[in-house]
Amino acid sequence: MLKKLIVLGLAFIPFIASSQEERIVIVEKGRSRKEPKDHKIVDNSYVMKFSPVQMLRGEINLGFEKTIDEMSSVEIELGPTISEIGFSVNENHYNDPFGGPGATRITGTGFFGSVAYRFYPMDGMKVLNGFYVSPVFKYRLYNFGLTDYSGILSDSKGSEGQAMFTMNVGVQRWYSDHFSMDFFAGLGLCQEVHKTARAQYEYNGSTGEYDYSWDSYSYHGVRFTATMGVKIGIGR
Repeated sequence: MLKKLIVLGLAFIPFIASSQEERIVIVEKGRSRKEPKDHKIVDNSYVMKFSPVQMLRGEINLGFEKTIDEMSSVEIELGPTISEIGFSVNENHYNDPFGGPGATRITGTGFFGSVAYRFYPMDGMKVLNGFYVSPVFKYRLYNFGLTDYSGILSDSKGSEGQAMFTMNVGVQRWYSDHFSMDFFAGLGLCQEVHKTARAQYEYNGSTGEYDYSWDSYSYHGVRFTATMGVKIGIGR
């Protein structure tokens, strides 16, 4: 019985060896077929950008990224803000948080600005290429008007200011020597200052009429904030 097992084992040795050799070849071929296409690596020194997704938050977002050393860059973004636009004109995140009746908000313009440091940590990559980590500080101001439904009061104004710090991560890919797309997401904190007013009226017994006035409110608070989007870039 032992001799039969030994003979059987010896008979399988060539088969095992050949199967192992064949398996190695298949793995190598599989790797060659499934290996992802290499992304283009550029040696640009700056990128001018536009972020179309930010228009959903009332921003006309224009940016400029410039290399400062072999692994890092600085990015600056500036532009106007337009209040009372977003996912819905009538119900959006800029509405009066106090829910006061008697007035409607009208569109106004403001501004925003941000500055960010970007670090590109991946080995074998150049700055402005591939994965990056980026702390960002941003200030955004929305201005809006307030109109009294009754038409008795003259228009008033309000504002919403946001100072934000976020930690972003992203990937900047180049599809030609001068065209890139920058995909990013981040989490952080937002210090918010909201100033608004609502129209109010009180009955005046001495005159027998109603007195109309603006009742001003303000709100200060800190909340979590999140961001994500894509930036279209032109670089050199």
